[in-house]
Amino acid sequence: MKRFLLIFLMSLCVGCAFAQSERLFFVSRNLNRNIIVYDVQLKEGELNLKSPLHVYWYNQEHTPVTTNELNFIQRKLAYGYSVEQTGKDEAVVKLKAYKKRLVKVCKRKGTWVGLATINGHECVLTEIYAHCPTKTSCDYMVLHGKRLSNGAAEKETVKP
Repeated sequence: MKRFLLIFLMSLCVGCAFAQSERLFFVSRNLNRNIIVYDVQLKEGELNLKSPLHVYWYNQEHTPVTTNELNFIQRKLAYGYSVEQTGKDEAVVKLKAYKKRLVKVCKRKGTWVGLATINGHECVLTEIYAHCPTKTSCDYMVLHGKRLSNGAAEKETVKP
């Protein structure tokens, strides 16, 4: 019986590893080394159309390699998102921090990605760097990505 229980618990852990999200992109800031991570959120192997992103802090500053969920204010005003449109296995979201560009969450070549327009090109969004003079303001952001057409790196500086 103990052996069965041990095998069962190990299979649950293996199942959890396969259920983990794929990282789409992250936001880094000049204030510290912590990043805000945007992972795709799946439900029973399919894109969760009501909540397609899991957004959380990845701590690298004071408590390295730990994560924290966003608080209410961070979710509603700074790093959260709203779902603008959904389709079969894809969702278009608007980030609270930068509402001028939409991000399409979809699968390309078997991998979940966040697509955004950077310098007029459709790109796989990889990072947003936010230059913030204080915790509550942002001077500019730099969008980083790779062109969908040929993989070339793109970078565009934008005002929030």
